[in-house]
Amino acid sequence: MFRRLFVIGAAVAAILGAEAVEPQISIAELIGDVETPEAVDSASSAAVDSISVSRVRPLSRTLFLPALYMPYRLDVKPKEITASPAKQASTPALQWLDEVAAAAELSDLIRQTHAINHPADVHLNLYNLPEPPKVYILTADPETATFVFSEETPSVTVDNIEIAPADFKKQHWLNKFGINLQFSQAFISPNWYQGGNNSLNLIADFTYQSNLNTKFHPNLLFENFFQWRTALQTVRNDEFRKYDLTENRFQINSKFGYKAAHNWYYTINGMLKTPIFNGYKSGTQTRTASFFSPGELNIGAGMTYNLNAHNGDFTLGVTLSPISYNLKTCIDPKIDETSFGIKDGRKTFHSYGSSAEITWNWKICYNVNYSSRIFAFTNYKYFQGDWQNQFRFTINRFLTANLNVDLRYDTSAASHSHWHKLQLRELFSLGFTHFFSH
Repeated sequence: MFRRLFVIGAAVAAILGAEAVEPQISIAELIGDVETPEAVDSASSAAVDSISVSRVRPLSRTLFLPALYMPYRLDVKPKEITASPAKQASTPALQWLDEVAAAAELSDLIRQTHAINHPADVHLNLYNLPEPPKVYILTADPETATFVFSEETPSVTVDNIEIAPADFKKQHWLNKFGINLQFSQAFISPNWYQGGNNSLNLIADFTYQSNLNTKFHPNLLFENFFQWRTALQTVRNDEFRKYDLTENRFQINSKFGYKAAHNWYYTINGMLKTPIFNGYKSGTQTRTASFFSPGELNIGAGMTYNLNAHNGDFTLGVTLSPISYNLKTCIDPKIDETSFGIKDGRKTFHSYGSSAEITWNWKICYNVNYSSRIFAFTNYKYFQGDWQNQFRFTINRFLTANLNVDLRYDTSAASHSHWHKLQLRELFSLGFTHFFSH
């Protein structure tokens, strides 16, 4: 049996180590070229004829040691075993890892196939190993001036091993906290031939997610998302302030649902959004934003479709709420409420209609992630839509570059000479990002 494996292995290794070979080589063909009784044995040929050897690295010498096998693989069928060539690695420097893995897989397939077709050749396996050899200790006895041989016994045996019971607790909530601190900076000397101004932009983005674990609650959906995002930029030629707020938002999204069918849920969803700090128009004392000015609350009832594909690399959520309530607020008397669709002299505006929300998160590659959210509401007299996009480029564990593009369309807003009802905000930044999960 050992001679048979050695002859087969030597021929396989010789072929695999050659520079020019055919893409697929049958081991049975190699056996026919070896003039030994073991090599031409018909049973041995049938055992290995089903294995096709692809061009991989030379097989390990351990393949030709005496047959001592791990537990048999139940998924191995001798008539169907083939060894595929190593896949082309995306990074050439890592190609050798795929080649080593392909060689190890081929060695395991050869062992398993031979063991299944010739069980008599396998004298030992993990379940019928002989007793291990005894270990003796030689010590000197000074009283009798002799050497004493004593057997060394293990201090821990199978009978006295104490295994503490594992304490597993169900994790009903999946929590994730994210910190994103970004900045961009520009310095321009006074004599720069094209002119320009120095600038510094700072962005702070804190997010928190708390979702009910659907593994333990498959019929329920409960998702909560909190975000506080603030962006500052330095300004020149402004006699009132040295910086401006380019982004000033605190937002809460919550959704609760009961499963209706596969990936579909009956849901009630809510959204609350408000600025935190006061905002002003550049170069003036005109206030444009403050706490709950403007503020927005939306509550809807409908259905939600959730999709999780490609092992979590792409997630999609679609919520349709044919019944929706929308509230707009402007409680600061120094802010013009009419710019938010609220009647002059009023602090709130109530409306009923329909809303829709679409969110997705796509891991384009290992270091590029694209997340987006679309929200739309209409009371069949006016329409309001927000589209938030973020591209995150991961440089290392803590350093990222972000590209944020936000679009807003509001038919109740004042029309611009160029942009009309459409509003756009774009920001590219570099900085620190880290997530904590529980």
